[in-house]
Amino acid sequence: MTPGPSEALGNVMTAETPVPRGQAGHPASLFACFMLACAWAGSCWLLSPLLKAGTPMVATALVLIGGFGPSLAAVAVVTHQGGWVGLRCWLKRCLQWRVGWRWIALAFFFPAACMALAGWAHVALGGTLPDSPASGHVALAAANFILVFLVGGPLGEEFGWRGYAGPVMQRRWGWRVSSLVLGGVWALWHLPLFYSVDTAQSHLPMGWYALSVIASSVLFSWLYNRTGGSVLPVLMLHTAVNAWPLVIPVMVMPDGSNLRPFQLMVGILVFTALLLLLRGGPAPNEGTGRRP
Repeated sequence: MTPGPSEALGNVMTAETPVPRGQAGHPASLFACFMLACAWAGSCWLLSPLLKAGTPMVATALVLIGGFGPSLAAVAVVTHQGGWVGLRCWLKRCLQWRVGWRWIALAFFFPAACMALAGWAHVALGGTLPDSPASGHVALAAANFILVFLVGGPLGEEFGWRGYAGPVMQRRWGWRVSSLVLGGVWALWHLPLFYSVDTAQSHLPMGWYALSVIASSVLFSWLYNRTGGSVLPVLMLHTAVNAWPLVIPVMVMPDGSNLRPFQLMVGILVFTALLLLLRGGPAPNEGTGRRP
């Protein structure tokens, strides 16, 4: 007997658990999500440089649109498996907002603390930091956080990576293995940006960047589990990671300078990720949906 919308809802997602169930958790669905995310982003990002000379605004728009591949892929897969009812249920689970302000604050300030520590260590070792782009432009820095949230990665990626792929993977392999593997996929997904001019990745060492993404994936997955499967704190963390460099200049400059602060920051991320991975037990809420 073919299940109706209510059965499909239960098979695809439930609001009480951060882990998708039933058909939406099938390996084929996960593979489809990855392929759709990569195809969408790759098409936009590889086409963008070809259009830059003639239509620069279109080229820029393609770069931004390409970043929505993971979330769009997750929406497509969930809708295909569970219909509109399944999609609504999945979004309800992703958008749980009663997670506690301490987690939102941690997500917002932890990247800043890492960057500040990396900058301090660089200066202590005899280096110098470039002037902060936000110096004297507080309003611009604040607006940048909003802009990053909307089109700078978080909205376009996190519903796919942490909202869908991560929970499906950790249900099968546990949060440690899943966060590392997903981090590798996340890093590879960014690969076309290394061959596009004027992107943040175009002047970053590929190996160091991949290491930072994999370590960040551990942090993101841990935070997702700690907050009962809500994507909102992860959205905040992703926004903070991408926006704080405008205030704390620890990223590599287009000419390749300022590399050591970035390396130190990656080292701090890796150290933090190792601490989380080596904890005695699984992350709280892994597969349970209960809040701490």
